Amino acid sequence: MIIVTVVPGIEGEIDQLTGCINWQGSKFGNGYGRKWIDGKMVLVHRLVLESKIPGFLGSGHFACHTCDNRSCINPAHLVVGTAAENTRQMMERDRKTPRRKSIPGIGKVSIVQLREIQAKYLSGTIKNHLAKEYGVDHDTITKILKANIPDNFTTVSPNFLGEIQDSGCIIFQGGKDGQGYGRYLKNGKSKSVTRAVLAEKLGYELPTSMDACHTCDNPSCINPEHLWAGTRTQNLLDASKKGRTQGKSHPLSNAKLDWEKVREIRQKLAAGERVKDVAQEYSVDRHTIHCIKYHITWKEEDAEVPVPRMGGYLDRKFTFAQALEIRERIRAGESLAKIAQEFGVSGSIISDIKRNVTYRGE
Repeated sequence: MIIVTVVPGIEGEIDQLTGCINWQGSKFGNGYGRKWIDGKMVLVHRLVLESKIPGFLGSGHFACHTCDNRSCINPAHLVVGTAAENTRQMMERDRKTPRRKSIPGIGKVSIVQLREIQAKYLSGTIKNHLAKEYGVDHDTITKILKANIPDNFTTVSPNFLGEIQDSGCIIFQGGKDGQGYGRYLKNGKSKSVTRAVLAEKLGYELPTSMDACHTCDNPSCINPEHLWAGTRTQNLLDASKKGRTQGKSHPLSNAKLDWEKVREIRQKLAAGERVKDVAQEYSVDRHTIHCIKYHITWKEEDAEVPVPRMGGYLDRKFTFAQALEIRERIRAGESLAKIAQEFGVSGSIISDIKRNVTYRGE
């Protein structure tokens, strides 16, 4: 059991498979954590979300779980939503479907092995032998034998629980981020489920310059056959072709940008200002400016969307001639750090050039 402090005075147990942090204190009958503060009973997950964002949630906003686990207090699994958004998510996700917590032993054995255990017991194998064979305790075997395992549940390598849909998608049953992508904990850090599944399929870890892309456009899908490796540019172009670049504005009053600032940003980028400088001016990160530039967020109807240049990055920092020169210098023995410092870029960019991840040809 691993107990972590989420915010001062609020602790939970980490579920290593799903990334959920489960509240260990008192709960309401519906499963939500509760805590007495200043003589009032409050929702624990709402407190945690309010510590994540400036200010307090208004009465018209809910603290919603992306993981559908009511006892979870992981800030990464909590997002702000209206009553309508919360209801729509409930309908889309069909929350009556049994989740990972309702299937005992799933963190240690696969769905196939769970069914094997039930079949072997019916054939006469005793519980102690099953426990020894599958590396679980006697109590877990007892719970497995009583469990109702849905026919459409499966395990996706390396060890993620998914629900098979008629479309062929396999929907991840653990924690998700605000966009619906699966997340899990590895060595105490939140990791992408889709990248882990794709790495298992390909046999190697994806470089940071590559995205795990969906052919099905379903961010919660972990079917290996629906995943492919592409550059950020390829992913953005794919999103644009399929109409997935429907921008959004923020429901919170404390959002850093508004439409007036967004239009100013686009004018400055069109005039030639660098993404880095614009991000610094508006106190946001570069990714935010990239998303605005290419209308991933804050999309305006009938607006002309700039087409990203090919080559592995949205804005090239080098010409192909410079990239070839860099490779020659590396072959001659110059260090990556020295070259990166000379050009004023990160070492990972030079490393990607060296390994032919980017700038592979005109």
